[in-house]
Amino acid sequence: MMKLKHYKSRILSIAIAAMALFSASAVAASPSGAPNAHQILERTTSKIGKARCITASFSMTANGHTAKGTLKMSGDKFFLTLPNASIWYDGRTLWSLDSSTKEVNISEPMPEELAQINPMIIISSLLNAATPRQMKGTDKDYALHITPKVSQRLAFTSAMIDVDKKTFLPSRIVLTLDSGQTVTLNTDNINLTTNHPASTFVFNKSNYPGYTLIDLR
Repeated sequence: MMKLKHYKSRILSIAIAAMALFSASAVAASPSGAPNAHQILERTTSKIGKARCITASFSMTANGHTAKGTLKMSGDKFFLTLPNASIWYDGRTLWSLDSSTKEVNISEPMPEELAQINPMIIISSLLNAATPRQMKGTDKDYALHITPKVSQRLAFTSAMIDVDKKTFLPSRIVLTLDSGQTVTLNTDNINLTTNHPASTFVFNKSNYPGYTLIDLR
């Protein structure tokens, strides 16, 4: 069950990292006013680092099914919600909740595990391990194609991102995973100003009576 939830969060974290990338990079443009893909990726870490908190809501479509979710981030902490699962990470401890089994797994992820689920780490991996290329967009949207470098292994083989020319927010992200599955994400809202208290990223068992806690630490 942990593997499944980590897999879901891995997909979503990559996509939300891309959303946060574009929402925080509206000034990363060439003198002509057109965005430069390399400039955007190079400035991502510093832009995201300056954002006190990030809140994103989205819908995800895969295998013919659509689900809505939200992501809240502050530094290396995050809280991810899906219809049947939630994940809290406070910088050290990770709580993974499965509402279908009423179980919560508690762990302290190793660095290699965090590299699969932490949006900030995924952003850093995009900077070093992927190549962006500008594609022909529309009157409304820019289009960017991202592919991992040959020497790197990421959770996706390619990503297509449509970005609204007026707001510089992504309107759609299509990921082709290394499994061959295609995942489409549509953003509903991205907010870089709302502050999140530390308790946002910590599981509160009093809110989930009847759930079984499984300590894997």
